[in-house]
Amino acid sequence: MKKGKMIILSGPSGSGKTTISHCLLSKFPELKFSVSCTTRSIRKNEKHGKDYYFLSVNSFISKIKTHQFVEWEEVYPNLFYGTLKNEIFKIWKLNKHILFDIDVKGGLNLKKKYPNNSLSIFIMVNSIKILKKRLFTRSCYEKHNKININTRLDKARKENNYAKLFDYVLFNIDLYQTKKKAIQIISNFIYGK
Repeated sequence: MKKGKMIILSGPSGSGKTTISHCLLSKFPELKFSVSCTTRSIRKNEKHGKDYYFLSVNSFISKIKTHQFVEWEEVYPNLFYGTLKNEIFKIWKLNKHILFDIDVKGGLNLKKKYPNNSLSIFIMVNSIKILKKRLFTRSCYEKHNKININTRLDKARKENNYAKLFDYVLFNIDLYQTKKKAIQIISNFIYGK
């Protein structure tokens, strides 16, 4: 099986990773989204198997014990995220490149395991104040959001310290410009332009 390339999008909650990943998927037919596992509650308009594999904590821990993850992280107490090994192999069997929308430590773990065929991009918001506004807007429509905004902001401050370990840092100030820059970076990576 031929190994494809990996594009790793990481950054704090509310930085715009998911919006940018949807843009990239629409621009590059050779990309396929890696569906991660999570123990968080499903949000409105999300679908199991499309956005995430929504698992119970016990089911997630069972997969950890049986070494089914290429990477996993307990992002908050009893809130796990991870990438299944078979998800990666499934995409490579389709001769596609993989797009990850993943937490910061998970992104770094993937980069470490696949240094020769991965590109990592850290999406950053230029101020905690803007991030707070985005998270507040999001929490207004998430009925099951159990992680408060201040906890997320504290985590974001810590995650920003890891930005320098990524191949690129994109400041998501103007979404249109951020998407445009991401498309350029990915195009260079995939096509070698």
